[in-house]
Amino acid sequence: MPQRYFLDQLNQSITGQDAHHIKKVMRMNDGDEIIVCAHQKCYLASIKLDEASVSYQIIVELDQPSTMNVTLIQGLPKGSKNEFVVKYATIFGASQIIFVPMQRSIAKLENIDNKLIRLSTIAKEAAELAHRFDVPKIQFEKSLNHIRYEAFDLILLADENNKTLTINQAIPISIKNLKILLIIGPEGGITDSERELLVNHQAISISLGHNIIPTEAACLYALSYLSTKKT
Repeated sequence: MPQRYFLDQLNQSITGQDAHHIKKVMRMNDGDEIIVCAHQKCYLASIKLDEASVSYQIIVELDQPSTMNVTLIQGLPKGSKNEFVVKYATIFGASQIIFVPMQRSIAKLENIDNKLIRLSTIAKEAAELAHRFDVPKIQFEKSLNHIRYEAFDLILLADENNKTLTINQAIPISIKNLKILLIIGPEGGITDSERELLVNHQAISISLGHNIIPTEAACLYALSYLSTKKT
């Protein structure tokens, strides 16, 4: 499978880190094929190398597979767990990832601009690895009150207090064309007041099984299941 690159625009030129990766890491040659993606479309292309950059010629547009539309709200975790969340939530198909400090979050909202640069790079690399047609948008919100819940058709709240309603019982047979919001709490879970707020916004409290899953891995359980229901 050709190497995949996400570009800001399709102008037959690749520069910067992607050009360095093609020439110095992958050691490609003139005529080698790559996949270039922009604006949720991907194309097979052949490359031509020169000293300063890499140019390419589009061969054919690739067929886009059916994908799910799931936005992940992740209670702000501590340390490098947000990098883990971005990498694997991207690989498992999240369309957007929103970090929100919650009442039991240990981490604070600091150095947001630098974190967004780092996390956006991780999302891009993970999307290339997973052969996605798009890169999920990463953002930070100040609180759960800043989320536009009305924009979603189905809101799922992973709740360790719920031991009865499972994710497969809470969703329809097919989630095609549904905009889904998946909410995962931070270390220690959500509080009663947060639970009440989310339920008032029509969130459905679900169980992710009998075992307690670490916050950074909880979304993977749900995203993996949702990916089987996307069509």
